[in-house]
Amino acid sequence: MIGKFLRHPLFKSSLIYTVSDGINKSIPFFILPILSHYLLPGDYGIVSNFGVLTGIIGLIINCSVDGAISVNFYKTESKELKVYIFNCLLVSFSIFILVLISTILANSYLYQLLYIPFEYQLICVVMCFFNLFTTINLVLWRLEEKPVAFGLYDISNTAINISLSLLFVVAFKENWIGRINAIVIATIGYGLFSLFFLYKRGYVKITYNPIYFRSILLFGVPLIPHALSFWLRSGVDRIFISNFWGTSAVGLYATGFQFGTLVSFMILAFNNAFSPYLYKTLSIEDENQLQYEKRKIVKLTYLIMLVLLLGGGLFILLSKLILTAFFSQEYYNAVEYVNWAILSQIFQAYYVLFVNYIFFSKKNEKLAAITISCGVLQVLLSYLLVKIIGPLGAAYSSVIIAFINFLVVMLFSQKVYPMPWASIFIAWRDTYLKK
Repeated sequence: MIGKFLRHPLFKSSLIYTVSDGINKSIPFFILPILSHYLLPGDYGIVSNFGVLTGIIGLIINCSVDGAISVNFYKTESKELKVYIFNCLLVSFSIFILVLISTILANSYLYQLLYIPFEYQLICVVMCFFNLFTTINLVLWRLEEKPVAFGLYDISNTAINISLSLLFVVAFKENWIGRINAIVIATIGYGLFSLFFLYKRGYVKITYNPIYFRSILLFGVPLIPHALSFWLRSGVDRIFISNFWGTSAVGLYATGFQFGTLVSFMILAFNNAFSPYLYKTLSIEDENQLQYEKRKIVKLTYLIMLVLLLGGGLFILLSKLILTAFFSQEYYNAVEYVNWAILSQIFQAYYVLFVNYIFFSKKNEKLAAITISCGVLQVLLSYLLVKIIGPLGAAYSSVIIAFINFLVVMLFSQKVYPMPWASIFIAWRDTYLKK
């Protein structure tokens, strides 16, 4: 049965997507020790801030048009899909113009927050728009069930990005400018390739449709606050650190939290395999069989939580050795953030273990309220702690909010889909305490 599952096309496709995403997330971490010998913490802080700016501008320009395409891909005729995709691009282009004007007007304020020069603020906006073409291209390959094309294109994009970074930073000694230029060139270059592929594959027909345009806006705009809540939890802390303590502090903080990215990849890989199994199990109609499977899931969940806790502790020890062995001495102080970065990701993993029950129960609107509330709370807490304690306050805030988010989601998941979480303790009590 296991062999049949491993040979199933769905498993193979999921594996390719997971590996592709994992490579793209892990490669920047693995080249960081090299870059640390050529970039000062202040340089890396500016690079990190550029990533923060890219995150917020990208999600606003994107306006969830990739989600709109996914929802309508199978229920829209080919001829109409071309028009729909063009109107998606039109919506994003309209937002791009508004964001560009806003950036020009607010450039001084953005510089005070992030220390990113005006020209690179504009470049960031343009880059985010071109990245939309790549996003749509990859989504279409995923919908067409072409994981190999998806994986090769995505990984090659990252490979070009990293190669240019090493060339500009290591060979040409261009510090933070070289790293950002590499990101920009790779992103815009692949955006142009993606636009060409979209046109050659017949996915774009230049026809304005006001009904499509309006429906795309109605789909995407309400999702922006939800998407922003995730950005708030991963980006706003660096803005506060940059504003109060400077880019060098951001560079050390970002370096420490890079160690959490490997944990997040393992979470993603696990959830990609676990969630289909969970949804299939919870759909069992036979009540006795369902209760039996539920108890198995409960035991498995507790085991995974224990493994994550022990594995996280081991990874903390290894991370400190890696930092001192491979990174430049200027980055050694990043070690104080590693513990909190990994602990935050452990709580995020616990959240993932329980959030699937909410998805299964189709209570997404309540989940959005939880995530947005946690995002706002993190903004307030990060501001206070960073201002009072220093950069380490952002790390404390990240862990506290990750724990609160996990706890609230765990309790809410039990409300919308009850599971026998106490059964294992009751069985243990009956077995051992009554003897």
